Amino acid sequence: MNKKQEQQILDYYSTTDKYIRSKTHSNAHQTVFTKESDKYQSLVLEQKSQCEVEVRQTDSHGTITARDNYELTRNIPKCVGVERLCEGANFQIPFNADEINLIY
Repeated sequence: MNKKQEQQILDYYSTTDKYIRSKTHSNAHQTVFTKESDKYQSLVLEQKSQCEVEVRQTDSHGTITARDNYELTRNIPKCVGVERLCEGANFQIPFNADEINLIY
């Protein structure tokens, strides 16, 4: 994943607070970002293959609230899989392609 693709994905998740790269938690296989206002919330970009990246977003308690998969083709990352934490339960709900398009 090049820096431009990484920044595009990061921009999808940055709302009012920007994410900052964590040098202590990042390594060759994954890049970890934390929020400026809350160092416990994180966004992890993990390279699964040459053309595939998994993004995990956590809340302030470290619970994974979102897990998305991106396909890296050309210069634009394409979301191909979305899972969200079911409120009041302890499992992720996957969305199909039509639902993903509605979300975005």
